Amino acid sequence: MLLKIFEAMFWGSLVVVAYSYLLYPAMLTLFAWLFKRPVRCSDDYLPTVGILVPAYNEEKVIARKISNVLSMDYPPDKISVWVGSDCSDDGTDEIVKSIIGSDPRVHFWRSPERGGKTGIINGLVPQMEGEIVLLTDANTMHRRDCLRAMTKHFFDPSVGGVAGHIEHKLSAGSENAETVYRSFESYQKVMEGYLHSTISAFGGSYAIRRSLFKPIPKNAYSNDDVLIPMNIIRQGYRVIYEIDAVSEEDMTDKVSSEFQRRVRIGAGNFQSFLWLLDFFNPLRGWPWFCYISHKVTRWFSPFFILFCFFSCVAVAALSGSPLYKFLLSCGMILSVSGILYHLMPIRANRHIFYFFAMNMALLLGAVRFAGGIKSAVWKRTERT
Repeated sequence: MLLKIFEAMFWGSLVVVAYSYLLYPAMLTLFAWLFKRPVRCSDDYLPTVGILVPAYNEEKVIARKISNVLSMDYPPDKISVWVGSDCSDDGTDEIVKSIIGSDPRVHFWRSPERGGKTGIINGLVPQMEGEIVLLTDANTMHRRDCLRAMTKHFFDPSVGGVAGHIEHKLSAGSENAETVYRSFESYQKVMEGYLHSTISAFGGSYAIRRSLFKPIPKNAYSNDDVLIPMNIIRQGYRVIYEIDAVSEEDMTDKVSSEFQRRVRIGAGNFQSFLWLLDFFNPLRGWPWFCYISHKVTRWFSPFFILFCFFSCVAVAALSGSPLYKFLLSCGMILSVSGILYHLMPIRANRHIFYFFAMNMALLLGAVRFAGGIKSAVWKRTERT
């Protein structure tokens, strides 16, 4: 009886992980081809846009950021920039104030207390002008046609949000497996948008109808790019992923810094899980299918991987089955090759290392979430 339980645990866990990373993307491709719902776009549709830039100690990039967004290919009289300072204690505030004097399109708001990105968004969006709000990070630089690529979708009244595509810039000679994972994620987001909606955005670049904004919980932790798009979907609107709305972000070469960022995101993911329980309702249609398949299975993958490993060890020990011994050996070889990536820095090892590191970060994020998240405040990741 115990053997049967461990066997069921092994195969069940393996199926969930395989479904999340392999089967779901394949099914998504097929369903998007069969049930694609086109969006009506117009390149001539140019609504007013307020660009929100949360900032905490961003003196190194804030002037370049403001210049970047104001230089996008968009009618100058239809853009305004709103910088929200989360109690910065460097020169960020003074730099923004000096720019305001020369360009009335730039606005500044300083939060009365530290509240993280969440506090800036909740406090500033209600004050903003513009039909559309572009939420973007200080270190995210947009290509000139980025905004037009987004706003054309809002011509369709069923569209409530548009997520942009972000590419990572690395220092010369360095590589980062997250660029491959981002490409994998981007493909799924495009396909999900064909069906109905992508259920999350990349936090550095996404736009919403200002009228649809609803404040998110004040302790929302690195998850605005999930909660805000899902709030849009809750109201019956679509969120589209536009692959041609390209922005760039610098990535740190420090593995430890990026790992801590992933842990922070992981904690926010599990926090989001409890706030999105209504999306377990199959009557929500494609958003239900995509949320469960893309997010929930991915967030809980670390647990299924552990279940898979320990149940395989148990079955191999209890039954002596050559099949389970072989599967266990394969798993051990993959694990060791990932762990030894820094000693054997070859391409295959890098992706295995990233897969396990990403899931380890999720697992530690779950631990951080279990310990309680009382504030959205966090320490920014240093970029190159």
